[in-house]
Amino acid sequence: VLSYLDPTESVQPMPPQRHPGGISAYVGRSTRRYRKLRAAFRHECATEDQPGGTTGRPCWLCGKPIDYSLPDDHPDGFNLDHAYTVADRPDLAEDPANFRPAHKACNGLRGNNDPFIQIGSPSEDW
Repeated sequence: VLSYLDPTESVQPMPPQRHPGGISAYVGRSTRRYRKLRAAFRHECATEDQPGGTTGRPCWLCGKPIDYSLPDDHPDGFNLDHAYTVADRPDLAEDPANFRPAHKACNGLRGNNDPFIQIGSPSEDW
């Protein structure tokens, strides 16, 4: 028994929380339209020419190259990330402007948190 609760009061359980609009985070990523958009985005990322003669868009979280020849369940393989998480903005789950290429491992580490994007080394000691 928690000491701050009045034992004479009845405590009602909280109703289950839902995302705005009443859709779950998973539903936005399981539609045929989403799978088609994801495949097109993956192809676009894999074939994009980069400076220095390389091909393939790098991970937006760590900046390292993604090996697009690996299966998607490999930690260094491609994983579609969302700049605004689907949990926070389910309305943007199928918006290609919200798509970002990531390693599966990097996206897994990020989870539903804000991205930790390194901006580089300082130009001088502060």
